Amino acid sequence: MPDILEGLSPLQVNYAISLPHSLLATMSLMCAAPKFEGLGDWLHEARTWLPSELLADICLLVTFPGGYQRLTGELVATLPDDAIALNYPQLMAHLETMPGKQYQQIALRALTRGTTPHPEPEALAALLDLPAEWSTFLANVKSEWKPEAVAALVRDGDELKIRLLDALRGFWQQVYSHEFEATRPLMERSLAFHQAQPPNPVFRDLFVTVTGRLIPEQVAELLPLVRRVTFVPSCYVGPYVAYTHYDEHLILYYNCRSAPAGPTVADGGSLYPPIKALADETRLQILDILRGRELYAQEVVEQLDISQPAVSRHLNLMIAAGVLQMRREGNAKYYSINGKTLAQLADALRTFV
Repeated sequence: MPDILEGLSPLQVNYAISLPHSLLATMSLMCAAPKFEGLGDWLHEARTWLPSELLADICLLVTFPGGYQRLTGELVATLPDDAIALNYPQLMAHLETMPGKQYQQIALRALTRGTTPHPEPEALAALLDLPAEWSTFLANVKSEWKPEAVAALVRDGDELKIRLLDALRGFWQQVYSHEFEATRPLMERSLAFHQAQPPNPVFRDLFVTVTGRLIPEQVAELLPLVRRVTFVPSCYVGPYVAYTHYDEHLILYYNCRSAPAGPTVADGGSLYPPIKALADETRLQILDILRGRELYAQEVVEQLDISQPAVSRHLNLMIAAGVLQMRREGNAKYYSINGKTLAQLADALRTFV
């Protein structure tokens, strides 16, 4: 008797410009910018334009769960089905209708992201009055904030709601409202291009075409749980791909400043990620260190006069831009030059001569 296999349903793929998703993702990326090499320059500029108190509160709210997309991902999960079509007043009206208790639940769920097993929000709330256990939990989720600061933030849902909505208003009104409209034509051109392409039934190939990147392990692991994917253009993710997952829906933020990958010669936009990855003295040193050989991360660190976290940020950017490739062996990560990317870059640059 032949084996009987249950196949996955075809993914429903959409492309969309979404103010709610872009607002929340861009605010998160702004807080991530100091720790991720290669994110959009505008994010760094926005940090200087915002009042220091507002910037500090935004980044506390975004990063207290220990990950940049955890809180905003939980907020996205509360949006209505037609969220993509919401304008800013409609988004804020929706968020205003949610009670403080729901914001506390959002915060507690955000804290459980990345933990195995996931504690129930009620069980996590009980830790608020147990300082030692609370500190241990926050260390496990890699939250960089003091336990008492996080406890104060999530203890009162009404106060959390006020602070979060004030942070969103401040970010929108002071820096992002103008930027969103200024970049809309670029996002629209990117969407028009991808929507005009023939459907690709193989999602991994489609992912490469849209993002110019191989599918990350974290996203690949989610695919069996996903039935719907929405690609949202972003002007700030640089060589990275940001994502949010809830229920059976995966939202992928891709770099709309680069032309999609393909067999034809790339235009100037698609050259940006690898060129930016190389436009740094330390990263050129790393390229020289790896010339003709493969090294694990600590061997690279030992040949550079900078900290291990700084080297990791440079390596991650070079991986994301395709300049380096990485393989795992046990707990060690081994790095080498991606000669194919450099050859393609050289060929593309010759077309300008």
